Amino acid sequence: MSESDFLVVPKAAERRPYHYTRGPGPGTNDNSLQVNVTTSNNEIDQWSERANYSRYLYYSRLRREMNPTDDILLIPPHCIPNDFFYPNFITSVDGKQGSIITIFALWNTMMGTSLLSMPWAMENAGAVPAVVLLTAVAGISFYTAYRILEVYESNASSSLTDLAVLCKRLLGRWAQWLAVIFSALILLGASIVYWILLSNFLFHTVDYIHSVIVHDNTTFAGNSTDLYCPDDSPTTDNETDFGGDTFHRYWALHRTVPLFLVLLLGPIACIRSPTFFTKFNSLGTLSVLYLAVFVFSKWHKYGINVTFTDTTSPIYIPLWKDSFPALAGMLSMAFFIHNCLVTIMKNNRVKRNNRRDLGIAFIFVAVTYFVIGGVFYLIFPLDKNCIQDNFLNNFHSFDIWAFTARIFLFFQILSVFPLIVYILRVQVIYAVTKKEPTMFQTVVSNTVIIGICVGFAIGLPHIGSIIRFSGAFCGLVYLFFLPICLYLKWQQNMNTLTNSSMFWHILLLLVGLSNFVLQFTFSE
Repeated sequence: MSESDFLVVPKAAERRPYHYTRGPGPGTNDNSLQVNVTTSNNEIDQWSERANYSRYLYYSRLRREMNPTDDILLIPPHCIPNDFFYPNFITSVDGKQGSIITIFALWNTMMGTSLLSMPWAMENAGAVPAVVLLTAVAGISFYTAYRILEVYESNASSSLTDLAVLCKRLLGRWAQWLAVIFSALILLGASIVYWILLSNFLFHTVDYIHSVIVHDNTTFAGNSTDLYCPDDSPTTDNETDFGGDTFHRYWALHRTVPLFLVLLLGPIACIRSPTFFTKFNSLGTLSVLYLAVFVFSKWHKYGINVTFTDTTSPIYIPLWKDSFPALAGMLSMAFFIHNCLVTIMKNNRVKRNNRRDLGIAFIFVAVTYFVIGGVFYLIFPLDKNCIQDNFLNNFHSFDIWAFTARIFLFFQILSVFPLIVYILRVQVIYAVTKKEPTMFQTVVSNTVIIGICVGFAIGLPHIGSIIRFSGAFCGLVYLFFLPICLYLKWQQNMNTLTNSSMFWHILLLLVGLSNFVLQFTFSE
């Protein structure tokens, strides 16, 4: 770095930067912060420099909270010892983000495992409901998120850190608890789906590697295509139920692999700091891009396989199916952003662009679901009823595109799962004890969470059903009830509440309730 990169302070014989460690204070057993200043003869002056460092933190906090771009609160040179300097990076860092980063953060947060189930959900809906529901749920989700943002902006303060706090301020403690409970349920549902997918990807990856090592051609015999219908394929038992050879007796997707996964993820989930895993967030974007390339490569290979008139054809797509609520329930989760909307949008540098950026993000998400989910639905050359709730299950283990996708997604979810468990653990324990989880509480809570995940992976490994039910149930609260209550209460406080507003918002709430009830009216 050049001299201009540092704060100008009086020159001294030896200038060194602050370096500090964690250690006990004098006469105490705590791990409070201490600043160690090593002189040329290796003597340590701990406590006077700790005071100087505290002043540095104090000035920096004042500047950050009052006006990050104003240098008047930049720590003055006389508060820094003559023989020290620090980088002048804080003059240009305001902790904010531009519109492009905000839109990308919203898009990346909404993109999830629903993408793998979207073709299955569209097949359950039919052609017309697939288009209508995707557009309608995207619009409703944007509207309720927009209302949350509107209420937040009119009540913005440094103490409003998330939606739960906003609910407490306007509606009372019951609304805060409702937000916390359903946020925890959403995270638990995500953890279950992630565990099922991790088991699936791990099984197929190891199964393919095993077949290559032992030169086992029985798995590939008679397969002239990389696609197959798991319900009808003669190799289904060998690939999923594994009643055949010795290897598959111990490496079984729905019996042993979810348990083997405990050995890998159990210790990782106990890590009490999630910082390391946040470095892999970009893998989510790369995974979506790879899935897009994957689907378009299959489009080039198979072409469009659709007929709307020949009901006897295996590629017939009906205009309407009675099981359309499956798509509505899944989309409630696919467009879910409401519990972290405040956290993301409060860091947008230009606040007047918040609503525009939110709308653009929802459009991008809807287009992504249309392109990847819809294209796969249209190009699938076998009976459309064969489409699985994880469309990668329609590809044999030996398909190199699917093999690469499974590896990619495995490591992406492997980095996300500990974060989800961490947030779920801290959210629940802190809500009850008002303290960070202890190591004992961490182990116990992880045991419960992972036990539930393993139970579903063995007994009910159907991510489509889990996503649609959890999406419809939790969406009833987060997409409909809480945003509507917040907005109506805000209107009441502003003396702008009308009977017309009450009527239309209650009608919207009934739509959310109907979405949940309809999930029980059909069988998959």
